[in-house]
This record gives sequence, C-alpha cells and structure tokens, in this order.
Amino acid sequence: MSDGHVPEIVKNAARANMCGYSFYYFFKQFWPEFSPSEYSDNWHIEYLCNELQECYNRFNRGEKAINMLINVPPGTSKSSIVTIAFPVWLWVQDATLKVISGSYSERIALTHSVKSRDVIKSDKFRAYFPHIEIKRDVDGKSMFENTLMGARFTTSVGGSLTGQHGHMIILDDPLSSEGAASEVIRATANKFISETLSTRKIDKETVPIIVVMQRLHTDDCSGFMLARDPEMIHICLPGELSVSVKPAHLKDKYINGLLDVGRLNRNVLERLKIDLGSYAFAGQIQQTPAPLTDSIWKRDWFVLVDDDNMPTNMPLSTDFDLAYTEKQSNSASAFVTTGKVGNKLYIDKIGWKHCEFPALIEWMRIQAAPFYIEGKASGKSAKQTLLSLGIPSVEVQVDGGDKIARASLATPYAESGMVYLRRSIADKLFSDPSQGILFFPLGAHDDLQDAMVQAITRQLKSKTFWVN
Repeated sequence: MSDGHVPEIVKNAARANMCGYSFYYFFKQFWPEFSPSEYSDNWHIEYLCNELQECYNRFNRGEKAINMLINVPPGTSKSSIVTIAFPVWLWVQDATLKVISGSYSERIALTHSVKSRDVIKSDKFRAYFPHIEIKRDVDGKSMFENTLMGARFTTSVGGSLTGQHGHMIILDDPLSSEGAASEVIRATANKFISETLSTRKIDKETVPIIVVMQRLHTDDCSGFMLARDPEMIHICLPGELSVSVKPAHLKDKYINGLLDVGRLNRNVLERLKIDLGSYAFAGQIQQTPAPLTDSIWKRDWFVLVDDDNMPTNMPLSTDFDLAYTEKQSNSASAFVTTGKVGNKLYIDKIGWKHCEFPALIEWMRIQAAPFYIEGKASGKSAKQTLLSLGIPSVEVQVDGGDKIARASLATPYAESGMVYLRRSIADKLFSDPSQGILFFPLGAHDDLQDAMVQAITRQLKSKTFWVN
C-alpha cells in the first residue's frame, strides 16, 4: 500500500509515536502552531531538545535531580524550545505532570503560557493526542489544567507561588538587561531561585530547576547558580566560537566560527556589536560578562564638533548628579547640558562644583533648564527648591544598579556614534584628573560620569523610563 492510501488516522498515530519518542521531532512538528515564522533548523536546537529530554528521563527514572543552566544569545529560539514546547511535550510523556514556569516579566511569562496552550488546543495536537484536553473550568492564561490532573502554572520573579508545586520548574530570562543593572533586582531574582523555587518541588530529590537566559552581569542568576551548584549541567553557547563553549566538544559544531549561520550570521553579529556596545555584546551574545579592569569609555566613540558647528537652535536641558558638600575630597555636584537633533545627542556644556545650600541652588539655576535630577534624597530637596523658584525641574527615577552596570547601558549609544561633543570641552570631559570619564571606573570621582550617563540614557532611551 502506498503512503497516499494510508488512512490519516494511521499517519497521525505514527507521528504521535515519533513525537513521544523524540522531543526534537515534536518541536519541529508543532513549530507552526505557535510561531508565524518559517522554521529554520540548526544543530543547537536538536542538542537542546535532546538535553531537555534527558532531563525528563532522569526525573522519570527517579534519579537525583540535576539542575540545568542554559546560556544562549537572544534570537536563537531558546524560549520556543524550553518554555513553550517542552512543557507541552512533558504532557505527551505523562499528562499528570505539573509544570511551573516563569520569567522576569509577567507579560512575557503569560505569552509563553498562552502559546503552549495554543499548541494543546490546535487541531494537529488533538489529532495526535486526543486524550489530552484542557479542563474548561481551569483554562486561564496563568494557570490551566488538563482532564488527567496535569497543570501548568505561570508566575514572574518575585511573584507568589503559594500552594503550587511542580514536577518540573522552568525559569526563562529571570532578569531583563535593565534589571541586571540593579543590585537589588539581581538579589531578588537570585533569592527567588534559591528560596522560592527550591521549595516548590513536589519531590525535593528528583525535581530539577531549568534556567535559560543570556548573561547580563557577573552576579546575575547564572553567576549565582554557577557559584552555588557545581554539579549543575551548564550549557553555554556563545554566538561566536570562544573558550566559553560548554560542553567543550560542542566547539566542533560551530560553522565558520558561528553558532547559527542562519539566525546570527556575521552581518547580524556586527550590527549587534554596534547596537549593544562591546560590554553588553560580551555578555548577551558571547555569554562572558566580566568586571571591567580599565575604562568603560573610549575617546574615539565621541564625535567631536567644532564650537562654530554646534547646532544653535536645539532645545537644551541639564542633567545633574548632586552632592551637598564643600569638601574638595568628597563627591561634587556635577552637570551635563545636552541637546538632541534627531537621534544625535550633543553635549554642549559640562561642570562640577563643591558647595552646599543655598550656593548650590544659585549655581544650578544659571545652567540651561529644564533640569533633570536623580530621585534620591538630595535630588528631591533640590527639585522642590527649584520648583518653588519657578525653575522647571524633573525627578529622574533611576534603578539601584551599580555604576558600572548603569554605565554599560549608556555606552552603546556613544559607541555607535550617536553622541556628539563640543570640541572645546573634550579634554575636560575625558581627562580631567578629578572627574575625567576615561578614568572610570578606577578614577578618583565619577560624578560627571554619572551625570553624563543620566543624560545619554534619558535622551536616547525610551521616555517610559523617566517620570515627572
């Protein structure tokens, strides 16, 4: 009998059997049910699928749980594999399983959950696995159950998991790039893994935690897990071939030094180097965040403009980093005045001064308004005083990230040629012995650097980051 005469029900049964046998086969079969883009295969997809399948097999055999950390660049289908397709495949293996999944963002976590549910409700899935049905009375975005007692519960980092326990726990991107700049947010995410997720296992001995993410900081969740769990399975796949590849034998899989020539070809990587900047590129694409040992800023990133050629009709504003002190050895109050033309930011004026109230306010008010002041205690006082004098002032809400991490979010704009600098103040900005940015983070003071980071980020980043 030719294949054309094989009844569809027989074909579906054969495909369902293959899906149960191979998660990789299942992933390719059901890609169209959750992704509008054409499927593009690559060796890392099969490898990750096989590793996740073996993770389930260890659990199914009742073996001691081995946590898994997967570090891969964005845009390599990591969420599609780990968070959308894998939980569904787990139900194909055992429809009674309970899965907990989460992300740093509730919105993103729910999106992944809904796509998993879409797969289960698809005509293809129902044809392959008619015994797996979602219960009508437990069919939400954040939680749904099947008629065989299986469940999928979705949360976000720091969210509640009261009463929920899982046979498999998945955490996808526990930090955003912005959140990784905050020591407080990093600590919250790490605590969520160690204190919350670890208590949500149905069986403490056999249930693994799977974390998939791009590297964002030396002390991000990956760094935290690697320091605490030496037995953990660590899969690290940088975009370009490097010593960071783990397991090491996967280096042989790279083609022309690239992880994925379809998704991350040379042109894409070069664009990412510009868009992300070298510091973020090293972490997010190469999975090797490292503490800086020299200057984070480079002189040749800035476009120098002769004074006569500076735009004369652009609106100016001034960003301040404030300190209330007259002692020269302490931090100074610093400012950077900028203007924006299109996507070009022009640094027009810089300065710093050691002074206290009321001299501080008098010095501030001669600069170009409106003023943008960091929302810390000194900034709130200065803003209130300036507003009482009729001077437009805006409080800037900045996260609690360390200075290097916050600066790394601003450097890509300069590195990509978007920051222009008045030539007559260039040497002062770069090389002043006290405040020069080329000495950061090892210099004596970083007040001017902080004001410049605030100005660059405020002007060139999404306005939603800033509030009045």
